[in-house]
Amino acid sequence: MIAAAYERPPDNWTGRILFTIGVLVVFALIVWAARRAWKRRVAAHADLLPLPTGTVTDAVEASDGLYAGTTQSGEWQARVYAGGLANRAAATLHTGPEGVLIERDASDPLFIPAAAITEARLDAGHANKVVGGAGILVITWEQQGFRLDTGFRADHRVDNATHLREIEKVILEKTA
Repeated sequence: MIAAAYERPPDNWTGRILFTIGVLVVFALIVWAARRAWKRRVAAHADLLPLPTGTVTDAVEASDGLYAGTTQSGEWQARVYAGGLANRAAATLHTGPEGVLIERDASDPLFIPAAAITEARLDAGHANKVVGGAGILVITWEQQGFRLDTGFRADHRVDNATHLREIEKVILEKTA
């Protein structure tokens, strides 16, 4: 009688195998759709290339910090994937009369010419990076007909304001 209490009914192996196959098919479809969306997004931003190149004579001391990425202007979560612009990295920011240069670790430097810069501001968030207060310097610029926002967070917040003032000077000189 005790042995009868511990008997298990036979397992339904066919049902388990079909369920596992179904889960794998759904997972494969999700991966396929994500890959397709990624390729479509990269192709949509391919017209941005080639990115401008140049150097900057530092008007203020360069700042170390985090390159938060580049997004479509006004859409702080819509990253731009062409040219590695979406990749977050440790970086050094240089500002001067020629524009802005962001030297990114493990990636090509990003040069934003003064003629392309349309606006600069301090913001609380950019490219899925949110900080308290106005901790991210966001530079709005144009490239090949696209309006872009590039974000940089300096290790020391006061550096963001210093670079913002210098970029505003560049914008004023450009419009004068």
